[in-house]
Amino acid sequence: MEDFIFYIYEFSASFILFLITMRLFHHIHKKQKLQISKSYSILMMLFACYLIGVYHFTGAGTIYEAITFQLEIREDSINLIPFSNDIVAYLLNIVLLIPLGIFVPILWEKASRWSAVAGIGFLFSVFIEITQLINNRQTDIDDVILNTSGAIIGFIIYKICSPALNQKFQQNSVTVTELPTYILILFAGRFLLFNEMGLAKLLYHF
Repeated sequence: MEDFIFYIYEFSASFILFLITMRLFHHIHKKQKLQISKSYSILMMLFACYLIGVYHFTGAGTIYEAITFQLEIREDSINLIPFSNDIVAYLLNIVLLIPLGIFVPILWEKASRWSAVAGIGFLFSVFIEITQLINNRQTDIDDVILNTSGAIIGFIIYKICSPALNQKFQQNSVTVTELPTYILILFAGRFLLFNEMGLAKLLYHF
């Protein structure tokens, strides 16, 4: 039961700010007379859930962890030597960003090129690695390489399935500049509102 409470708290910390931001963008879209389909909105919320999952899986840092660890960066916190991990870590890092390579070109038509998806995958991976330094986790060049590869694989899957996907989820001419806003807002919710140790103290009275 306690684990469920932690997961709900972690999810809500990011998703509440996302919903507020999404509502603001919908207001802007209406003023621009841009019609947003219901399927597009549903897919956007699924995309938000995916990003929250990525932040959970990678252990993106919070302000409370930054205070605890005092942003200490050890010498072994950054690995710049490529391909120094095991095969399981390689596979997990590739799989992690495959959904990104599928979501992005569906949600943002102007990013439906492999180069755009590769660039977004690379920048997002670098962003994740930076957030891991906040809570004293290791930042690894392998993760960036493999995450970017995963995004490209996801884009290839999108291209193979694009006729069916674009028919089911109607594309809208939404500017791709909204993408970094959603990525940052979802992280900001976790960073500012998710105090894992604070909840643990409340639940377990220590």
